[in-house]
Amino acid sequence: MPSLGPLRLVLWRHGQTDYNVSGRFQGQSDSVLTATGQAQAAAAAAAIRAQLRLEHARIASSDLVRARDTAAALAGLLGVDVEADADLRELSYGDWEGLTRADVARRWPEDFAAWEAGDDDASHGGESREASGRRVAAAIRRHARQARDEGTGALVVVAHAGVLRAAAAELLELPDPARLGVLGNAAWGALEERRSDGAWMLRSWNCRA
Repeated sequence: MPSLGPLRLVLWRHGQTDYNVSGRFQGQSDSVLTATGQAQAAAAAAAIRAQLRLEHARIASSDLVRARDTAAALAGLLGVDVEADADLRELSYGDWEGLTRADVARRWPEDFAAWEAGDDDASHGGESREASGRRVAAAIRRHARQARDEGTGALVVVAHAGVLRAAAAELLELPDPARLGVLGNAAWGALEERRSDGAWMLRSWNCRA
């Protein structure tokens, strides 16, 4: 049955990875879920389905394996496919990918200190937070249009901490992404379209199983 209500949007971060455990910059490196991350994904999938009363949803995921494997946990419960989308990838950290924060601080002390303080300069050869947020927000809008066209009442987007926060801030028209906390591993946030004008409303953030 086509959905006649406002579209619900779930932004879900992947579970714990080997890079998370070792404290390395992941970016677009294809790190994998740990056993803990797999358990987190399964528990979160069950919680998302139960708490949001999902019986059907469109699921779009970053094409990186940690996101696709997380998305598969919910897709299996709902009996739907996952659409992998490279536009939902994490921001690229350029020369910093695969390095620990201590490594980066030692090799690029001034750049790292500025980045930690909020400077969005991508001088390390990567992508800025702002640019990655626009990229992912555009992909979310595209998938939202497809969900509406299909009559699907819910869209679940599985991606990464940095880009999900930046994209959510853009969708919500927040002046500063830092007004939202960073989603923890396998945590999610829920937005909903406002009936009056189609603007996005924040329903919950950083929810965990």
